[in-house]
Amino acid sequence: MNTLIHKIIAKHRQACEAKKQELKKSRILRCINNSDIKYEDLIPIGDEDYDRIVSALEEKVNREIGEEPRYRNWFPNIFAWREIVDSMKNRIRDAYYIKNRPCGKCGEDNTIFFCFRSSDESWKELCGREGYMLICPDCLTILGFVPYFLN
Repeated sequence: MNTLIHKIIAKHRQACEAKKQELKKSRILRCINNSDIKYEDLIPIGDEDYDRIVSALEEKVNREIGEEPRYRNWFPNIFAWREIVDSMKNRIRDAYYIKNRPCGKCGEDNTIFFCFRSSDESWKELCGREGYMLICPDCLTILGFVPYFLN
């Protein structure tokens, strides 16, 4: 009987993991639906690379931007870079490089597609956003943002 319970639990875990992967893919597909990004072109960024990228981005933001307004009301920099770095530090979903997708501003082939979540403060003020963001860490440009949660 104990073996049967373990088999049921293992089967349930597999089903939950499959559903989780399906949900993740559907969120990404919804966000790239009206763009020229293809799901097959997304290359997952491993944990070590991700930590290195975030650390380098934080240093660059501190060095090159200095103080900036917490909120902005124009695109492409609708979010402050410090808020973007904070969101990346709190990594809530996978992040990706995009194959053959150079930055439209600087031409570097280093764009990053990741799940952005605005600060807790913005959610308390009923202006929180969560969605996938495309950035160029080389020239500090937000190339796109597609929210899937708003409050």
